Amino acid sequence: MQKKQPKKPVSVHWKVRITRAHHKPYIARTLSISHKQLHLESEFNLKAEEKVKVEISALFNGEKKVLVVLGKVTSSILLSSGSSYGLNIYIDRISAEHQLFIDNYISAREKMAINH
Repeated sequence: MQKKQPKKPVSVHWKVRITRAHHKPYIARTLSISHKQLHLESEFNLKAEEKVKVEISALFNGEKKVLVVLGKVTSSILLSSGSSYGLNIYIDRISAEHQLFIDNYISAREKMAINH
């Protein structure tokens, strides 16, 4: 029996609002997304293991949606630009509807890559 392989991250550039516990929200953008992880670019450094709420302004197939993700920062590194950070966020909680939206986006991007 073969295990189902996790889907690889796909590139995406959606606006994001990150909210830390008891702090004001920060604006960021997605760099890539997978089934259980987000890779973001932010002007603010966040600590590993910090819990965050991420609101993603997504647009796919003419449908606009605000996807809400509760997650935890797994890493934060200064990018080569020297002015922003790459954040990896593990998705702890997401609604089934929002997860389906992400999965449909990933599938469409993968199909597009195969056809080119």
